[in-house]
Amino acid sequence: MVHFQSLNRSHVFLVGILLLIQFSFPIQGLLHFYTDAGARRCFYKELPQGTLLIGRYKLEIFDEDAHEFYSPLDKLNTGILIDVEEKFDTDHRVVHQKGSPRGQFTFSALESGEHRICFTPKSFYKRRWLDGGGNDVDALKDSRFKKSRIMVDFSIRDGEIFDTKHSIKVNTLTEQVNSINDKLTDIKREQEFIREKEESFRDQSERTCERVIRWSIVQIGALVITCVYQMIALSSFFVKEKVS
Repeated sequence: MVHFQSLNRSHVFLVGILLLIQFSFPIQGLLHFYTDAGARRCFYKELPQGTLLIGRYKLEIFDEDAHEFYSPLDKLNTGILIDVEEKFDTDHRVVHQKGSPRGQFTFSALESGEHRICFTPKSFYKRRWLDGGGNDVDALKDSRFKKSRIMVDFSIRDGEIFDTKHSIKVNTLTEQVNSINDKLTDIKREQEFIREKEESFRDQSERTCERVIRWSIVQIGALVITCVYQMIALSSFFVKEKVS
């Protein structure tokens, strides 16, 4: 009897721990499903007003020859159409997004109610007949897929908390931008100071060059005058010597 009571208490304690873990950590809806190309698969979620829905997805297409799923080689033309519609408001579409084979989307619920989230695997490839499509082998192969497998992970967060984190990031980026602007202002100030010093040095160099040129001209003029005077003096001397 004592052994049974101790076992029962241990079982209750273990169940309590499991329940505590379950309610302490958020549960994310990780799932995968199979669908045909172009087929629309939808999920329904009841979202309170102001909540943020984050969906992560991955698309794999089926290779008929290898009999296995693989990630599309053409990331540009093979992907998923994502639609989010407000079921309570006559299927009003609030999100229509063309996604790559792997990515995520976010949606903020403006009103409380049931929302429909739909995925449509599709190839957006259009063969160009003018160039023969010879350079689009991967795109042509991926465009012919018939079956696909989509893995989806939904997580719901509080929009206010997300906005607060977003505001903190924006403020941090703003501070960094202001700091960069201050540094740029200091750099511009230093550049202007260096430019002023260069202009002053250039003016001084030009004045020095002008003085050197003027002094050279004066020296050349004096030398010419001296040469002319000596020639005249020598001519007069030779004339006097000849006369005498």
